[in-house]
Amino acid sequence: MNKLPALMSVAGLLLWPAWPAQAQGLGVASLGAVGGLNIPSAYVLGSGDAVVSIGNEDPNLGTRYNHQRNYLAGFGLGGGVELFGRLNHNQNLPNPRPDSAELIGGDLSASLKWQLPIEARGLPKLALGLTDYGGEAAVYFRSIYAVASDELGPLRWSLGYARSQQSVLRKAGRVLDGVFGGAELRLWDTRATLLAESDGTRRHAGLRYYSPVLPWLGDAQVIGTVQRSFGGATPQQSDTNSVNLALVVPLQSDDATRTQRGRNAAKTQAPLPALAAASTSAERLATLYSTLRAAGLDRVRVGTIGDDLVVEYENQRYLHNEVDALGIALGLAAEHAPASSRRLHVITRKTGLVVSEASVSVPGYRAWLRDAAESSAVQATLGYDRLPGYDASTVAWAHGGAQPVNRVRVALSPLLNYTVGTEIGLFNHSLAVQARTSVPLWTGAEAYADVVQRIDNSINMDPGRAYANLRHRNGLQTLALQQSFWLGRHTLASVGAGLYQYNTAGLEAEATVFVPGRPEDSVHLRARAVHATDSTELPGTQNASSASYRWRMSHATWLEGGVHSYTDGSKGPALALTRWFGDVALQMFARQGGGNSFVGLELSLPLTPRQGMGAHAIQLGGNPRYALPIRSLLTSDTDKANSQRPNAVRPVDLSYKSEVELLNSGRMTPDYLGTQLPRLRESFYLYGRGLMP
Repeated sequence: MNKLPALMSVAGLLLWPAWPAQAQGLGVASLGAVGGLNIPSAYVLGSGDAVVSIGNEDPNLGTRYNHQRNYLAGFGLGGGVELFGRLNHNQNLPNPRPDSAELIGGDLSASLKWQLPIEARGLPKLALGLTDYGGEAAVYFRSIYAVASDELGPLRWSLGYARSQQSVLRKAGRVLDGVFGGAELRLWDTRATLLAESDGTRRHAGLRYYSPVLPWLGDAQVIGTVQRSFGGATPQQSDTNSVNLALVVPLQSDDATRTQRGRNAAKTQAPLPALAAASTSAERLATLYSTLRAAGLDRVRVGTIGDDLVVEYENQRYLHNEVDALGIALGLAAEHAPASSRRLHVITRKTGLVVSEASVSVPGYRAWLRDAAESSAVQATLGYDRLPGYDASTVAWAHGGAQPVNRVRVALSPLLNYTVGTEIGLFNHSLAVQARTSVPLWTGAEAYADVVQRIDNSINMDPGRAYANLRHRNGLQTLALQQSFWLGRHTLASVGAGLYQYNTAGLEAEATVFVPGRPEDSVHLRARAVHATDSTELPGTQNASSASYRWRMSHATWLEGGVHSYTDGSKGPALALTRWFGDVALQMFARQGGGNSFVGLELSLPLTPRQGMGAHAIQLGGNPRYALPIRSLLTSDTDKANSQRPNAVRPVDLSYKSEVELLNSGRMTPDYLGTQLPRLRESFYLYGRGLMP
């Protein structure tokens, strides 16, 4: 078996000239890394790629269970870094305790790999990594390693060295220890590969299949693997068979993809017409107003200041990203602008409150809509600010202002409380749906009500059970009035008052301060005063506050640090690194409160159509920013249990998040807009061009 990789290398070199060129893709190793069957390779997930997989390979053989599951989730963070989380769940079925998952041999851990930024001809890819870093009470295959990988025609090989820590299971041998290596050989043009490897303690062979990219599944790729593992260092490690199924999903569309989508949409429609000189300015403004309304935008006004065109709108339809609505407004306005218009100003409002202005040269923008190669000219004339540099009273408004604005909006959102990999079950949950009904009142003000209906929960969240306090309650959760306003040019404040957490009067407040001289950075102040008297309330109902500084390292990477007064009464620091992939954000955080320290991940994404319902008397939509966190207690010399403490060290969680509702989830900065030209053009061709003659 040890000679198999060498034989595969020779065969690959001999067959190389006749082998068709075909992307091999990246498989997932059972230890939690891009790699072979069990071993990691020096390759990493691409920036913004995510993978989830399920299999029944158990790397820490030495215990015998008739039910084994290995769950993985990984993310490509960019910069050659990938992060994986792994849940290993072993048990004997039938379970003698039907009210519990009886986690015997469970392991919740994280793995990290960094591909060295070394590019040289003839030099393989190099990477450093670590596996199974989690609680001290469940170390099964902790290792640190270095690995090199490369491709020779149809052959991909990896060779590395690892040092492992002895498993707490005394019967189990070490995993990924010493010299390890393997090879993966493409089998002609079948999209299948043959794998053989050694992880330093055991040997493995398998067959893997890579599906084509599936556009109907968000350009995802499905990867299936069958595996045979041979023996090991201890008598308990016998030969085993296993299978694995993985799904690789790109979380964002790159600029090239967006540009191509715009071109494809343009091909299905008539070319953009030349400016019709025969139409009058009044006719063009009237047509612009009607098309903006037809696009589903609200509070639309169009007018002029001299030779400048001014457009105002409010968007409650394109909730993935305000850039979509802005792209539609800019494109339609540039196309319908009067012949004399030199510059275009588009004002974005939320609940009637002005939140930003984008401006651009009309001729330059029109030329760019026809030819994406003109982007540099548009970039040079594109301006952006959070408050408009004009006086609305000086605008000669031609249309708008008389339309009804008191619309009822209903947003549906899932609510999920859960525990993963505990001593009392693999996955305990309480699932509910929240319906938020909101009505805008005057400028910056809206009233809203949240109604919760529980859908399902596991038995361990029933009353009297271990996690009863995590069970969702039915009924009116929130009834409040929210007022948002600007304090000068740099501070957006939002204050709420009403009934929170079903039966308790309270106050909420949030302020976002944009740092003068550093418009991309911001200070965030949040506070909540809700005196919860019901001991069965969900976590996060008590008084809490926070103050933090957000440093935007780039438009897509934020580092935020601050101090918190948590809901359990403890106080301490917190640090969070957020990485954006299109409209999906991945946050890694660490929080300390009193004697407890937690680390975790939070994935947030829009749960609503990219193009929802247009402006109607009643408008139904989804949640523009749904967050799904997972965290783990850091163990110490005095606390090795890594136990569940669901109420400990919870930061303030506001019912109304002004940054989400008003500031495009924090993505309303000049540097961000400057990177979104492909999306501006794409959204116009997808949603705006079809409204024009």
